[in-house]
Amino acid sequence: MSPPPPPSRRLLIFQEARHPQTAEVVYLPVNKLGLPICGDGPDLPSILELPLRILKAFTEIFNQPKYKGWAIVAAGPYHDTSEEGKYYAVVLEQTASAQHADSMGAIL
Repeated sequence: MSPPPPPSRRLLIFQEARHPQTAEVVYLPVNKLGLPICGDGPDLPSILELPLRILKAFTEIFNQPKYKGWAIVAAGPYHDTSEEGKYYAVVLEQTASAQHADSMGAIL
């Protein structure tokens, strides 16, 4: 019997911005579907090393139904020298229950 395939992992990038009407800080996805990760992926710190306001924002984002079955593995600042502004990278990993659902047709 062959070992189970490794869990699916995706890299999402968020840009920190100000909401035009409320001026509150928001985090906008740059790549809504994320990029598939092969191998170990980027070396990012634990999400717990982020400031509390960012941790709270990502908790709200990833508690949405479309992210059900995905867990945050790591997150941290992302430096894009071609773009102005603050960016954050988040690595998501599909949980075992979501892998079963994915084989039945569900997708991120």
